Amino acid sequence: MLEASTGDIVFHYSRGAVRAWSNVLAPAFDGPPPFEDPTTRWSAVGRVIRVEMQELDGPIELDSIPLELRTERDNTGWPFSRRGAVKQVYLSEVAGPLADWLLTEVGLRVDVAQLSSWPDDQMADAQIEYRGDRRVVVNARGEQSLLRKHLFGDELLATCALCGRDLPVAMLVTAHIKRRADTSRAERGRTDTVMPACLIGCDSLFELGYVIVARGGTVERGPRRTPMTDDLSRAVEAVIGRTCSAWDEATEHYFAHHRRFQKARARSYRLD
Repeated sequence: MLEASTGDIVFHYSRGAVRAWSNVLAPAFDGPPPFEDPTTRWSAVGRVIRVEMQELDGPIELDSIPLELRTERDNTGWPFSRRGAVKQVYLSEVAGPLADWLLTEVGLRVDVAQLSSWPDDQMADAQIEYRGDRRVVVNARGEQSLLRKHLFGDELLATCALCGRDLPVAMLVTAHIKRRADTSRAERGRTDTVMPACLIGCDSLFELGYVIVARGGTVERGPRRTPMTDDLSRAVEAVIGRTCSAWDEATEHYFAHHRRFQKARARSYRLD
């Protein structure tokens, strides 16, 4: 608990599921229990960490967390046992692919400032003028965990809708077909507004307009042409001509919005 710093993310696990996440407001301090429970005998003084908690719309059940992520490490500080069961501890560090997966599930982005530093601070030579972290307030996507649950359920593997690769679900994101910023409140509660897209590249190719999905479901070259490199061109060519598994008559109007938006953006920013 003494290692927790202001701004760290904490995931709260109870009754077989992750049910909330919170921001650490200040480092731990010695103090009495912040609550009274007549059925439990607590010591008079312990350590207290104050947090700002956000309850999840839908709990993340233990079995929905990929087993390979739970058993990625085997040390005393890891929150899971060798078999993937939850250890009976107060607070454990979560890092690496498991942290990325959980942050994605709750609609947060990975902040490299939360990861372990290397080299140690005492050994690092400053190369930029670092003035400390800035406190920011962000809104988490309230529907994100439910949409991801809809797409992947309890599966360990799933298929990218654009390239067709079969991948671990940790390498797939819940990609909005219609730009989320343009969706209505009602649309954000619909499951046909999203598709699985891989982190190998399809999510970015689609979001940035290098590829689009035409009426009929065929993946085509998007209106964005610049900046372009030989490596990027090969990545685009690899998915051109494939059939997007998320396309049908019901989702066509979302894909149509994506085509119009990307065409307007390319024209506005001279990316075509």
